[in-house]
Amino acid sequence: MKKIFIPLICLSFVIACGKTKSPKEIAQDICDCSKKANALPVSDPNRSNAQQECQKKNVEAWNKVKGDIEKAAAFNEVLSACATEQIRKSFGQ
Repeated sequence: MKKIFIPLICLSFVIACGKTKSPKEIAQDICDCSKKANALPVSDPNRSNAQQECQKKNVEAWNKVKGDIEKAAAFNEVLSACATEQIRKSFGQ
């Protein structure tokens, strides 16, 4: 029983920990959040809260990747493209 139980526990930890998102995926989630929040009408009372929640996610994610140059670069690449897209959209381009 112990011979089976210990490997199963180890396997479950590996599977559970293996589902972490890449910095690009995290940045894309933040981008999607921002797009969704900015798409709300200006008169919507939830718009400001939604934007603040996206900013909070951005700060939390940045704190996770800022120590690794490669991860930070990938994260920033996606967010930069997202910001450029949203700025162009806001000016009707």
